[in-house]
Amino acid sequence: MQLKQREIAKRTWVCNLMKGSYTKSQGWTPSFIEHNGEKYSRVAIVGSVVSKFVSEDSNYASITIDDGTETIRLKAFGPDVPKLKDIFVGSLVRCFGKVRQWSDEIYLMPEIVHVITDPNWLIMHKLQLGNPSGAVKPEESKPQVSEQAAAEVLKSDALDMQKEIFDLIKELDSGLGADMDIVISKSGLSEEEAKNILFSLLKSGDIYEPKKGKLRAL
Repeated sequence: MQLKQREIAKRTWVCNLMKGSYTKSQGWTPSFIEHNGEKYSRVAIVGSVVSKFVSEDSNYASITIDDGTETIRLKAFGPDVPKLKDIFVGSLVRCFGKVRQWSDEIYLMPEIVHVITDPNWLIMHKLQLGNPSGAVKPEESKPQVSEQAAAEVLKSDALDMQKEIFDLIKELDSGLGADMDIVISKSGLSEEEAKNILFSLLKSGDIYEPKKGKLRAL
């Protein structure tokens, strides 16, 4: 059996992801963002952590990265949450992740997140990328919000995603439970993300598995 080769992560400015157009692919073909003729599916970015949120049940976490051209969120669900455990506001980090879109927001699903202690990493990253094109100008920057307000938005976002999966399970349940594979395919999320959210709902007790491959809402 031929193993699927892992795609190499492309270094990029965050603004390239925000200015590009997102294409959701099916099956093993990765979804991607296209900007100025370049396609971005798995990316590497370097920037400062400007905000962090972890849900009360620790089933969801996100950090916001600013690389000087734009900001982007990294979202982690279920078993992926520990990847952001030791990352704090103010840290300079190097991130590898897959591009995703949810409710018109471009974000990254984190694979590896490293705290950088050597500032030369940032200098090298900028030299390799060159000057950014399409960066947000200061007058176009988003208005600053308080940490409390930002946390409320992030909490609402996580709950919305979980509620959509929860409602989908109820909709697909004809009495014997909803088929897990169908729930995943109809969720609009990648298989990995959908499974992580299902893991969170199972852990919190909002849903249960009456038998293997079937899901029911409580």
